[in-house]
Amino acid sequence: VLLFFTFNSVKQALLIFTAIPLSAIGGVLALWLRGMPFSIPAGVGFIALFGVAVLNGIVLIGYFNQLKAEGVTDLYERIRKGTEVRLRPVLMTATVASLGFLPMALATSAGAEVQRPLATVVIGGLVTATLLTLLVLPVLYALSEKGAAKPTTPPEAAPRPAMAQAVSLLLVIGVAVLLPGRVLGQDVQLPPAGSSLNSAQAVSQALGAGGTVQAAQRAVQAQQALRRGAVDFSKTTFNGSVGQYNTYRVDNQFSLVQPLALPGVYRSAARVAGQVLTGRELQLTQARVELRRQVRLAYEQAVYARHRLRTLRGQDSLYSEFLRAANLRFKTGEVARLEPATALVQQGETRVLVRQARTDYAVARRQLQALLQQAGPVTVADSVLRPLVPTATAALADTATAAAPALADTALLQTNPQARVLAQQIQERRAETRLEQARGLPDFTVGYFNQSLKGPQTIGGIGGGERDYGPADRFQGVQASVGMPLYRRPHKAR
Repeated sequence: VLLFFTFNSVKQALLIFTAIPLSAIGGVLALWLRGMPFSIPAGVGFIALFGVAVLNGIVLIGYFNQLKAEGVTDLYERIRKGTEVRLRPVLMTATVASLGFLPMALATSAGAEVQRPLATVVIGGLVTATLLTLLVLPVLYALSEKGAAKPTTPPEAAPRPAMAQAVSLLLVIGVAVLLPGRVLGQDVQLPPAGSSLNSAQAVSQALGAGGTVQAAQRAVQAQQALRRGAVDFSKTTFNGSVGQYNTYRVDNQFSLVQPLALPGVYRSAARVAGQVLTGRELQLTQARVELRRQVRLAYEQAVYARHRLRTLRGQDSLYSEFLRAANLRFKTGEVARLEPATALVQQGETRVLVRQARTDYAVARRQLQALLQQAGPVTVADSVLRPLVPTATAALADTATAAAPALADTALLQTNPQARVLAQQIQERRAETRLEQARGLPDFTVGYFNQSLKGPQTIGGIGGGERDYGPADRFQGVQASVGMPLYRRPHKAR
C-alpha cells in the first residue's frame, strides 16, 4: 500500500516488491550455511531484511521515473544510465546495513543466541537482494515498460491522483471494516440468522431429516420384504431321459423331485424372520428416541448458552458503568487508585467470559444445525430451560414407593429402548438356535416319474401272455427318500 502511494502505480509497486523473495533466498541460504535453525529472532531478521531490501528497488525505480520525466524516452538508455548512476547508492545501502549487523553475527557474549540468527538473515539476504536487484529488476522494468509502450490514447494527468486517492480511501475503509471486533475489545452483537424454532419443532424437523432414523426405517422396510421369503422351499428338480435303457427300442422318461423339510423347520424360519423384524422396529424406535434426546439436549444447551451470554453482557455493562464511576471518583479524590484498578480487572474478566459464552453459543447452534440437517444457522425460540425428564419415566418415578424400589427399576428397564433392543436380540438368537436344531432333523424328498416301455412285455408273470406296448402306453409311479445327517459336529457348532 505504501509503495502504491509513493509511485501511484500498482505495476511498479509489484516490481519493487520482488525484492522480498530475492532477499529471502539469501537469508535462508545464510542460515543453512551457518547451521542455524529457523527461530523467532530469525523471523524478526527477515522482517528487518525485507524493509532494507525494498529500499534498493525504490532507489532504482525512482531514478528511472525521474529520467523518464526529464525526457529520456529510450528505454535501454534510461536503464543503462539509471543503473550506472544509482550503482553506488545501492551498494552503499547494502554495505552499510551489512557492516552494521556484522558484530551481531559474530557475537559470542550474553544474548548472542538471539543476535546471531537475526544478523545472519539480514547480511545473507542483503547480499543476494543487492545482486539480484541490480540484475533482475532492470529486466523486469524493461519488460513492463515494453508492454506499456504500445500506442494507446494518452491518459489525462489529473485523474490519476484522484484515482489513487479513491483506491487509498477504499483500502483504508476495507481494513477498518475487516478488523474483528474482538481485537478492539468491543461486544459484537450476534445477528439473527436462519429460522427460529422451538423445541418441539426442532425435534420434528430432526426426525424427518435424521440420517440414522432414515437408515433404521430402510432396515425395517428391507426386513419386511425379506420376511415374505422366510419360508423357502427348495427348487423342484425336473429330470428327463431318452434312450435304449430298457430294450433296443428308444424309450423316454421324465420325473419331478421336490426336497421337503419337516414343518417345524418352516415354522422356525418364519419365527426368526418375525423376531428380526421386531428387532428392526425396536431399533427404529431407539434411533428416534436417541435422536430426540440429542436434539432436546442440544437445544437446551443452546438456550442455556444464549441466556448465559445475555446475562454476562448485562454484567459487562454494569462493570463498564462501575469503572466509569470509579474513575470519576478517583479524579475527584474520593477513592484511592485501587478501586478503579479493581473495576478494570473485573470488567476484563467479564469480557473474557462474554467471549467464551459467545463461542459456546455458536458451538451449540452448530451442533443443533448438524442434528437438524439444516443448511443455514438455527435460531432458538425458547428462552426458558425445561427439565429433560421423559414422561413415562416421570410417571413411573411418581408411582414408585420406598417399599418397592426393585419393581420400579424393573419397570423402567422394560420401557428403556436400549434394554428392549438387547432383550429382542436375545429372542432372535434363541429363535435362530431353534431353527438350527430343526434343520438337524431328517428331511425328505418326494418325486413322481412317468416313462414308456416299448416292445413286448409279459403279463401275469412267467407263462403269461404277452403284449406289445407302443409310445402311447405310459408307466408312472412315485418315489420318496429320507436324508439323515451322519456327521453332526458342524451342525452342533452352528
